[in-house]
Parts: sequence; structure tokens; C-alpha cells
Amino acid sequence: MAGGGIGVEYSLRGLPRMLPGLILCVVFGWLALQWDSNISNWNRDAKESEKILKSWTEGKPVLAYDEYVQKAKEGFAKKEAEFKEQKAEYDAHVAALPPGGQPALKEPKKPSKPHPLKQADYEELTQGKAVAGKLAFGQRMIEFQLTYVAVLLLGGMLIRNTVGVPAVFQVGTLAARPLIKPGIIILGAYYMWSHVLKVGVIGMVLVIAFVMGTAVLVSLWGRRAKVDDGLTGVMGAGVGVCGVSAAVAVAPVVNAKPRDFFYAIGTILLFGTLALFTFPYIGQALGMSEPVFGAWVGTSILNTAQLVAAATWYGHESLLTANIINIVRVAFIPLVVLWAIYYYVVKPAVAAGGEAEKVNAWQVIRDKFPIFIFGFFAMVTLNEMGVFTEEQTKILAGDLLKLFFAVGFAGVGLNIAFDDLRKAGGTAFMIGFASAGLKAILAAVVVIALGTEVFAVR
Repeated sequence: MAGGGIGVEYSLRGLPRMLPGLILCVVFGWLALQWDSNISNWNRDAKESEKILKSWTEGKPVLAYDEYVQKAKEGFAKKEAEFKEQKAEYDAHVAALPPGGQPALKEPKKPSKPHPLKQADYEELTQGKAVAGKLAFGQRMIEFQLTYVAVLLLGGMLIRNTVGVPAVFQVGTLAARPLIKPGIIILGAYYMWSHVLKVGVIGMVLVIAFVMGTAVLVSLWGRRAKVDDGLTGVMGAGVGVCGVSAAVAVAPVVNAKPRDFFYAIGTILLFGTLALFTFPYIGQALGMSEPVFGAWVGTSILNTAQLVAAATWYGHESLLTANIINIVRVAFIPLVVLWAIYYYVVKPAVAAGGEAEKVNAWQVIRDKFPIFIFGFFAMVTLNEMGVFTEEQTKILAGDLLKLFFAVGFAGVGLNIAFDDLRKAGGTAFMIGFASAGLKAILAAVVVIALGTEVFAVR
């Protein structure tokens, strides 16, 4: 079964060649997750330390460690009791509503369990009256968004372009990249259909306005600039819709040469790489909330792996929104294939007075449409039916999803080669890059104007 990426064939016969690289990505991903767990815990403890310091500056007494822990437990027990009372009142209110009625009360939020400091950290805090060094370090790493995603992408790129990836690992690192897609399927356990439809409708408008508009713009601009149809076709599909998948789908329609395909992919990946490492900081500078940022990258970043990486880097709510926008966007692959058939096959043939070349559009769509989308929809449906408990959802869409993402992002980082990115250049590069940049700027203006509530999933 094919599908691992360019030049990778999934089969039992090919497993021995893939295994070393896959093991490398698993080890690299595991190390990055350990880093992520440590800085997340240190960041949480740094915030707890700051809260304790603030209480001391307000004149509250310095408690012994056992008293501090007991006070945290008692505070949580009180909040939990209040939550149960409010939840019972809310459930009774909802049960009394007529069919189709909207509740007047707001559903109460379950309180989070307390996370008191470890005894050694608490004692260091009481002695020094300052946040411990490692806790402050973790807080800074989170502020700079240097989570496991950044470690895998930046670290992988550093390895690839300095010491290099030995040949024995290269096939496996390529095969690891599509493991991001099972992660997206699992992510469906986080959604309800109401969330998907709410954001999806707005996402469809964004897709029609920006994504298809970009594909058409690149096609028209490329024809006027006398760029080869094969190159312009795959460039327009990739820049407009969703990077590599759309370029692969359109390539047979426009009779793209291998040179055209890899040239377009180089341009797409270069823009995506630059966006991946800059958009999170641009989003912060512009004050984008996580849902707004998710809508922005879902519309603007071209490749699914890079889109998911940037959204995950920014925050979990960003990923939830970006994923829905991306699902809507990928669903437009059949439409962009039909556009390519019309613009590059039917229209020239009619203009020349001949018959259009016979192209089986639906066969191309059927062969190239990403199947993982249907898996995502299946998981959303199962969640809607109440199949997953809260704990199961946490395991599925939290822990297991991170494992797939970590291995997949390890493969992405280890395959960002500067030499490949240098292949993008010339007129077609300018057209693709300028169109993608224009789409990103306009999309940022629109999503900021629409605001958080429009794109929030939860």
C-alpha cells in the first residue's frame, strides 16, 4: 500500500528499510515529549509559586508544607461540593425545558484538581522567597512556545542540515511523516458535530474566498507570465488548497513533469516552513486568541503537517479550530481537480477548435482524496453518540494523539533540508509565494475581524 510520502511504499517487504528511521523518530519523539512534560510541570509550578509569593506579600502567613497541602485539598473539596450543587440545579433546569428550549442558566465548569508544589520546591520557595530556577526556566520555555513541536521541528532541521541523516534512516523518517494523519483521526474524539458545523460553515466561506481564489489567481497569473501549464497547475493547487495532497491530485490532469512537481512542492514547503516558524510569533504580536490563530493558519499554511505543527505550537484550542478549517479545505480537492480539468484541458482544447482530452475526473478524485478525513468524521460521530467517556477522550485525544504527532513531527523536522528548499525559485516561485503571502495577509485581517466566538470550538 502506497502513501508514506514521495518515494515511500508501505508494505511488509519494505518494513526492514523503514524500521531504523521509524525507531529513530520514535526515540526522538519520546525525548521531545519528556522535555514537554518537564517544562509544562515547571511552568505550572512557577505559576503556583507566584501565587504563593503574592499571598505572602499581602500579609498571609507562611504555612508549613503539610498545612499548605492540606489547605489546597480543603479548597478543592469546597469547590467540588459547590460544583455538584450547581450541576444538579443546571440538570434539573435543563430537564424541565420544553423541546427545543434554550437553558437560561450557564452550565457550571468542573473545578481543576489542585497541583501543590513538591516539598523540595516549596521549601526552596520559603527560604529564598523567589521562584526556583528550573521552574522559572520552564515558564520561559512555555512563553517562547518551545514545546515538543518546536523541539522536533527545530531540532530535526538542525540535525538534517549539520551532521545529516544517514542513508539507513532516511526511508523511515519519510514514512513517519504521515503518522500525523492518524493523530488527526483521533482528534475527532474531541469534537461534537455542532462544533464541526459551527466552525465548518465559516470555514467553508473562508475556503471559497481564499483557497479557491488563490488557486484561480495562480492559474491566471501563471498563464499570463507564460509559465508551463504543468508547473502552474500543481503550484496553483498546492498553494490554493492544501499543499502536497492537492498538487499530487492535479499533477496527472495537467501532465506535470517530475521537475514541475518537485519544483512546486519546494515552493510550498518553503512558504510553509517560514510560516511555521514565524506565524506563532506574529499571532502573539497581533494578540490573536487560540481559535482565531487556528482559523488563520487553517486558511493560510499550505501543508497539513506544517499547519498542524503551527497550530499545536500555539495551543490546543488553536489546533481544534485549525483542524476543522483544514478538513473543509481538503474537501475542496475534488473541486480544484475539476477546475484544473476545465482550465488546463477543456478550455485550451475548445479554443483550439478540437476535442478536449479525455480525463476521468472522478477517477483522479477517488484515487487522490485523503481517506483519513472519513476516519475523523467517524470519530466525531462516535463521540456524538456518547461512546467515549471523559477519561477515554483524554487518553485518545490527549496522550495517544501526542504520540502520533511526536513521531510524525520528528519525521517532518528530519526532512527539512535547505538544499531542497533552495530548488524553489524563478517566476513560478514568485507567483506561488506572492499569492500565498497575499492570502495569509487578507485571511489575518478577516479572522481578527470575525473574532474568537466565531471560531471557538469549545
